[in-house]
Amino acid sequence: MNEREKFRKRILETFKIEAEEAVQHMAYNLIELEKGQSESREKELIEAMFREAHSLKGASRAVNINDIESICQDVENVFSALKNKKIKLIPGVFDILHLAVNILSEILVVPDAKITDELNQKISGISMNLRKVEQGVTDEIKDFGLNEKKDLKSKSAKSENFVATKKVSSETIRVNIGKLDDLLVQVEEMLSLKLTAIQHSEDLKSTLQKMADWKREFSKVFPAVRDILQKLEKKQKNEKLTKEEENVKNLIRFFEWSTPFFKTLENELTELKKLSVQESYDTGLKIEILLENIKKIISIPFSAILDVFPKAVRDLSRDKGKKIDLVVQGDDIEIDRRILEEMRNPLMHLIRNCVDHGIEKPEIRKQKNKTEAGIIRINIERLENNNVELNISDDGAGIDLENLKAKYVKQKKNTSKATSKITVNNLLSYIFKSGISTSNIITDISGRGLGLAIVHEKIEQLGGAITVNTEKDKGTEFKIQIPLSVVTFRGVQIKAGDLNYMIPTSKIERVIRLQKSDIKTVKNKATIPFNKGVIPLVYLTDVLEVPYQETEGNYILAMILGKQENQIAFAIDEIIDEEEVLVKNFNTHLKRVRNISGATVLGSGKIIPILNVSDLLKSAIKETSIVIKQTETEKEDRKKSVLVVEDSITSRMLLKNILETAGYQVKTAIDGVEGLTKLKEENFDLVLSDVDMPRMNGFDLTSKIRADEVLLEKPIVLVTSLSNREDRERGMEVGANAYIVKSSFDQGNLLEVIEKLV
Repeated sequence: MNEREKFRKRILETFKIEAEEAVQHMAYNLIELEKGQSESREKELIEAMFREAHSLKGASRAVNINDIESICQDVENVFSALKNKKIKLIPGVFDILHLAVNILSEILVVPDAKITDELNQKISGISMNLRKVEQGVTDEIKDFGLNEKKDLKSKSAKSENFVATKKVSSETIRVNIGKLDDLLVQVEEMLSLKLTAIQHSEDLKSTLQKMADWKREFSKVFPAVRDILQKLEKKQKNEKLTKEEENVKNLIRFFEWSTPFFKTLENELTELKKLSVQESYDTGLKIEILLENIKKIISIPFSAILDVFPKAVRDLSRDKGKKIDLVVQGDDIEIDRRILEEMRNPLMHLIRNCVDHGIEKPEIRKQKNKTEAGIIRINIERLENNNVELNISDDGAGIDLENLKAKYVKQKKNTSKATSKITVNNLLSYIFKSGISTSNIITDISGRGLGLAIVHEKIEQLGGAITVNTEKDKGTEFKIQIPLSVVTFRGVQIKAGDLNYMIPTSKIERVIRLQKSDIKTVKNKATIPFNKGVIPLVYLTDVLEVPYQETEGNYILAMILGKQENQIAFAIDEIIDEEEVLVKNFNTHLKRVRNISGATVLGSGKIIPILNVSDLLKSAIKETSIVIKQTETEKEDRKKSVLVVEDSITSRMLLKNILETAGYQVKTAIDGVEGLTKLKEENFDLVLSDVDMPRMNGFDLTSKIRADEVLLEKPIVLVTSLSNREDRERGMEVGANAYIVKSSFDQGNLLEVIEKLV
């Protein structure tokens, strides 16, 4: 069996699992629906059935099982009609829907989808009947060889044979993932027993140390005490001792007796310590082995999410007129399912960026002496520090640093002197800011500047990190490190004010001790010298909004968090210890707590909050941005103005109404000629134009605006029904800032694009 056949077998197995669950849900919901429900519950069940059919249709299309795709399309249409109140739920409708679900199950148990003539007849019949149901013509439903009781019996027999076969031949069983998650949580809780055992060993060690200190001090005075006892005993032979002398003699004898007693006690404690250390080691080892085995059960390979990427790359590249090959290495490495599911969307964002922004078109690649087909590589490698590293790279044009620098300077409002100091690292970290895009046009695929910001935020939430490197005409590489598990990490326990906190060791760049005289105020912000420059200083207590206690002395302790230009120093009171931390996530009532990502329970039983470094940096920026602004004049609060150029009166009025409702001042023009005239007579913040118009179309209007020195920088959004790749490319070539297709028109999407541009 070659690699392609192995891949197809693997993806079909994955599809069958997904499809069986979908069909089970559909059957359950259909039965619930047939029982009769409240209006709201009925809507929920219809929506659930509609979504299941839609999802199963898409999945079956991906693996080329056309019969399931066809039936799901018809089922989806029926539920769409039910949603829109075009048809009613009557017994005949339920019968047909039940038969459709039965036939879906029947197709799934047929090996390699080898459809018999009998089954093919049923598929054709059910499809025709579903179309009749959709049209509301239930009285024309025909048998077509269908019989519900017969089909149910047939399906049941075939399903039993299928299940029996699986039991004999398969070495695996399917377990509800919720049960596995519950089991994992219980095993994770056992880690606290390991930490408690270690704490007990440390407590015994501390007790023995105290006894050793006592022995050392006692040994210093005992010779003198013994001399006193000898003198008293010698005196007692000649005369009677006073009551005070008798008490002193008895006390000294008690000390003599205590010495071997304490020695025995010390020996017993030493043995207890040895047993405790051994017990904590054995307990910890068994818990770790058990946890590792449970992790293996819930761990899945990267291929579980990456198997669908080749088709996604193929579809996207075809749409963009490019040739791209996807090469994946290391996708057999397994990782915690919870982390992998969270990484699905970030990875897809990066792949879409490589397709849309990175890889050039074949003709451009030929001019650069490259192969016509670009290559996107995903390389996955397990690291020694219990992390996994993902490298996502392409051999495309690389990031346009000059374009990015212009956007950086414009947003930061840098002076020429400051601009000359901007480094490549500054620019590359800047692309992860929300609203920043290297694309000059907004499309339905990209250009809004959200993708990389989402990627960065998600990876930070997982306790990982992302960096980027690029080289002109060589390509771009994104390097991601994420943990293999979300259970434990190494953390530093700190104190700020009256409270203790835990922070991941990997997130701390450095801890420094500096004189209070080193703190300088620049533009009403506290700063400290660091790495031949200055960085902001905030007090952690201020960021967390907890009481602050003034420390004595001339020094403060600060930890440096963040990377490169985003580094901030947080003043703290004390570094207590570094230790292994068991993460305890919040329940649903505290799903999101600002600046806090969870909590941990120490071996002593004390609960310590875990700080969210990403939140701390954002909160600190707000803290340091509070600057006195009495000398600044407020900008005039005026409405942004938009010129709508559209020949259709219906579309023109619709767009005008949407924009005015959103708070924009709107004027209209019926074509490009009138639009250009109005642009020269009045000042507008943005132009919103159709493409296909008489006298002057939207492409020509855009070209003339870009050729005018006064109007050159005017933002232009093209809203059109022309969805071809060639039309989108022409829109980019003439200089449009955004290209929105009417067929996928969304009011919120339009307003989001306009807000970004103005």
